[in-house]
Amino acid sequence: MIRGFLPGLRYRKSQSGFSLLEVIVAMSIMAFSLGALYYAVGSGVRGSQEAAQRTRATMLALSLLDSRSVVEAGGFDEQGEDSGGMRWRMRATPYPTGHEANPGWTLYQVEVFVGWGDGNRARELRLMTLLPQRAQTIPESR
Repeated sequence: MIRGFLPGLRYRKSQSGFSLLEVIVAMSIMAFSLGALYYAVGSGVRGSQEAAQRTRATMLALSLLDSRSVVEAGGFDEQGEDSGGMRWRMRATPYPTGHEANPGWTLYQVEVFVGWGDGNRARELRLMTLLPQRAQTIPESR
């Protein structure tokens, strides 16, 4: 008689562990899930950094516009860079109203451009307003 063999009883081969195919499928699902999670977190960080830079650029442009309330005759064209590496340019050019021959306020279009680098992409913000020309003082007669 064969050892361990009982007539009429069938032995089932028991399976322990996972097959190679199951392990490969589980690893690929995990890799895709981790890739999607990494992309989502990276996009959120990039988005918040971009929003912070745009806010800084907006604040710089607004402060440059607020630095002037009137424009000298002839306008101006200035540029510079702040301590954070944002480049700016501010210029004032005559704004045609159709009433230039009449005495009154001469208006200037004041534009502020703020540019910064965002990795390999250059970004720019542009704000614009109208300001009057400084009134010329009339010398007093004696």
